[in-house]
Amino acid sequence: MLPSGSGSRGVEVLLQVAASADAPRTLWVLFDDDGRVSQSYRGTLNELLVTTGGFDVVRLGADDLPAPDRAGRVDVGTIDLRERLARRRFLLRESDGDRAGVVRVGMWSGPPPVGPRGEPVSLGSRQFPEILVGTELEWLLPHDARDVYFLVERPDGPSRGTAWRSGEQQLFGPFRAADFPTELVLR
Repeated sequence: MLPSGSGSRGVEVLLQVAASADAPRTLWVLFDDDGRVSQSYRGTLNELLVTTGGFDVVRLGADDLPAPDRAGRVDVGTIDLRERLARRRFLLRESDGDRAGVVRVGMWSGPPPVGPRGEPVSLGSRQFPEILVGTELEWLLPHDARDVYFLVERPDGPSRGTAWRSGEQQLFGPFRAADFPTELVLR
């Protein structure tokens, strides 16, 4: 259960699953419209992690997870995050009002990661939905969050709006939950 509002607002659920002969793998699970998560997998569920922008909110290890039922389902029940997370809002706007369109926004605890050759992270996956510039965004953060960074990426290439592979990026932060910005101004 998330604080009132719409969507996951940066909250993610990660499952660590191990098949008998394979190394454990991590599955990223999307929330449905009702705020529930469900994922099919083969193997053993070793860990469930609820995170927001790299801040671990809940971690259930193998010993904390219920055993699978007869159908092989693991029901972790309701995880209530309403008291652990605070709603933070900001407006995403252009500095000059000329460049509109869509962007993708990622949130991290600490600076965003870089690739093996030092290249910036790309926001080209479903994890980072397209956001219309001029939109007010809401994120859920731990009450004591520090070193919060936002990376905003525009689409890359001439097809603006469809090609998402390390387009023009702008980094904002660090912020604390206590002095969160009211707007991010894009250049």
